[in-house]
Amino acid sequence: MRFISRNGQPRLSAALAALAGCARPDPAPAGQWQLSWRGRIGTEQARLVLQSHGQQVTGSFNTPRGGAPLSGSLHEQSLAFTVDFPGPPSYRILFTGLVHGSRIEGEAQPQVGGGRAFAGHGGEVSPDYYRWSATRITP
Repeated sequence: MRFISRNGQPRLSAALAALAGCARPDPAPAGQWQLSWRGRIGTEQARLVLQSHGQQVTGSFNTPRGGAPLSGSLHEQSLAFTVDFPGPPSYRILFTGLVHGSRIEGEAQPQVGGGRAFAGHGGEVSPDYYRWSATRITP
């Protein structure tokens, strides 16, 4: 790539284009995300709508069964948010993960009853954590 034109003048557009490729991607998670996680009955799907205000993250967690608000924080690439599910019985899940451009990967951990949550028939309980991932939905 040539940064100097034939007449010896710097080529600003070529230099700026090269620098743009070196820019660090913005880890801000604001926008819509398609989330999937392994739940008690198989792979679960949800749509996240995230807003970021500095290090504070708010938004909604939407599934075919309904939606719930979420709140959390972002520190560099580390994202953490909680979702309160109405139940019955009600429970909270903490989602933690790392933002990698248009992808987030992490773990989901129940926060009620000693780290476990009621998961269905006969008093079943969920494992201590589940893996989850989300892909940014482009407008």
